[in-house]
Amino acid sequence: MTYDLVALVDGRPSSDDVMAGLTAAGNELGVRAVSGGAVVQLCGDDDLPLVSVELPLLIQVPGEVERMLGTTVGVVDTPAWWVEIRATTRDGAREVAEQYANTLIDRLGGKVWTSEGIRTSETASEETH
Repeated sequence: MTYDLVALVDGRPSSDDVMAGLTAAGNELGVRAVSGGAVVQLCGDDDLPLVSVELPLLIQVPGEVERMLGTTVGVVDTPAWWVEIRATTRDGAREVAEQYANTLIDRLGGKVWTSEGIRTSETASEETH
């Protein structure tokens, strides 16, 4: 089963933000675009995907994030950018996905939703230091 995260970022991720996330996830990883460029995959040495990152989606409707993720996400101010990140079950994939998500919210502000709870840019910074 995959491990899913949603980075709910306060600003539109730029190409620099995406590249910073990819670099932070691991310089040794391969990168490829699939689904016509709508998904970027981070791949291991064997060229098999570890993590898939979908293009950011703008959420403008108040309450829409809470409707989709449940009330545990708390209040999410809109507009917000939704970045879906999916880790495979392979060793190390979950850590790669979390590093990517944490880099985005460290740069742009926001929070990360997972089935295990919510992380804000403040708690993500504390976990990495």
